[in-house]
Amino acid sequence: MYGTTDLAANFRQGVSSLTQPSISGTSQSDQLTKNQQLRAKFNMWGEKYAHLEDEMKVIKEQLVLVLQRDNASTNTSQLCHQYDPQHDD
Repeated sequence: MYGTTDLAANFRQGVSSLTQPSISGTSQSDQLTKNQQLRAKFNMWGEKYAHLEDEMKVIKEQLVLVLQRDNASTNTSQLCHQYDPQHDD
């Protein structure tokens, strides 16, 4: 009987739920503890992900600033440089 999925229906007045008997032998409090631990891990990983997203945003902003600075300095040096055909290789 453990190989099948047995559902028990509870249709007392005001109650309409389906319950499944526990096959693994774990109690509801054990399952609740496991669920709480999983939720805590999920929240921890969610916070780490959010932190990494923030770090990536900062890195991208810094990269844009570096590229803009390098582009501006390259353009400035090209404008100030006088072309001399004798030094052209």
